[in-house]
Amino acid sequence: MNHRLRTVAIASAVLLFTAEHVSADPVSRKPLPDGVVEIQDINPNGGIVGLDDGSLMFAQASSYRISHDDGASWSDPQPLQAPFGVGGMIRLQSGALAICGRNDANNLFALSNDEGKTWSEPFVICPRYEGNVMHESMIQMSSGRLLIPLYWEKLDGWNLHPDVMYPENTGAFGTWKGHRVSIEGHGHVPEMGMSFVYRSDDQGETWTKHPGGLMGWFDAEGNINGASGVTPCYEPTIAQTNGDGVLLIARSTVGRLVSSYSPDGGQQWMAVRPTDLGASEAPPLMVSVPPNGDLLIIWNQNSREEIRRGFRRNRLSSAISQDGGHSWEHFKTLELSAGIDDVDRVPLDYPLTPVRARRDVGHLPDDYIQFSYPNVDVVGDLVFVRYYRRWWILEGDKPKMPKRHLMRVYPLKWFYQ
Repeated sequence: MNHRLRTVAIASAVLLFTAEHVSADPVSRKPLPDGVVEIQDINPNGGIVGLDDGSLMFAQASSYRISHDDGASWSDPQPLQAPFGVGGMIRLQSGALAICGRNDANNLFALSNDEGKTWSEPFVICPRYEGNVMHESMIQMSSGRLLIPLYWEKLDGWNLHPDVMYPENTGAFGTWKGHRVSIEGHGHVPEMGMSFVYRSDDQGETWTKHPGGLMGWFDAEGNINGASGVTPCYEPTIAQTNGDGVLLIARSTVGRLVSSYSPDGGQQWMAVRPTDLGASEAPPLMVSVPPNGDLLIIWNQNSREEIRRGFRRNRLSSAISQDGGHSWEHFKTLELSAGIDDVDRVPLDYPLTPVRARRDVGHLPDDYIQFSYPNVDVVGDLVFVRYYRRWWILEGDKPKMPKRHLMRVYPLKWFYQ
């Protein structure tokens, strides 16, 4: 199915506001590119697939929306008769729709063979205590194998009182319009984080985890020798590369995204290494782009000094790899806050050791904006990017930071230009 972006009048992208978002948006430093549609109040979670009738379906939690104009506008939410809330959705090679999500006890998977009208009974991926499912990165390999990454952060079994783990005033602070504001909370505390990947070869009925878990064990130069202890590797995203190869990329604390590679479809994984993608401790999202299998990644790109200055999620970037993640090109900036340089690629710097904001970062610009938690679906020659924006506002004399969810619809070719 080939969904092409149609010419859309500005009126078709009217922004929808909720009571929470009554203040004006901050000034954007990156105008919306020509041919790109932005729609607000669309949740980043869930998944988008093309349906047999040529429309698009966006399922999230317990509802779905339909678009008949390549994502430029969407119907009101309708109830989805799924056995659990949808966290992610893909179309399988068989033609079935597959969803993953969770209930109070388990991470779950289900199938629909009638375009989402009815669903199978849920299959258990694993108990919730084994980890958090990264719904957005569920994939099916060309072999038919299904893969879903999971992670946990902090140490399982820690039962410390919150005031012990995160004492009062933990974090980093800045001054915005004369007010002291928090710009980094739990991310300011050194955290443990480990990734896992579950696989299924029977259409999701049973699932198996690879041995062990994935954490970094490299030194300040990136050499795998354990000289700097262990490094977090969590909130992972995965994509198939060549043959049975699978690339996993995850957030970490060392000013880079980190990665691991599986040569056998997720059964065994190589040692975690730092990538050449400068990053704060924030989650990336990576997808394989049909038909050539290039990789597209969207993430918070930062230099170590930007992180120290309190700009941890203030640039949203994209890049393309045409060699399975060995190298990246076509760097682009999707969103950019005031206060940091307008560059498409930040310089890489060392050492590869934990980096976080200074305790007090000083003055913050009026248009200090954060962008984070991207989700990406590719349908035909369209790329659907969903994430959130946050910025400081004054309610009376108190600063608050509302969150706005949004969707952007890009022509795939834009990421190569």
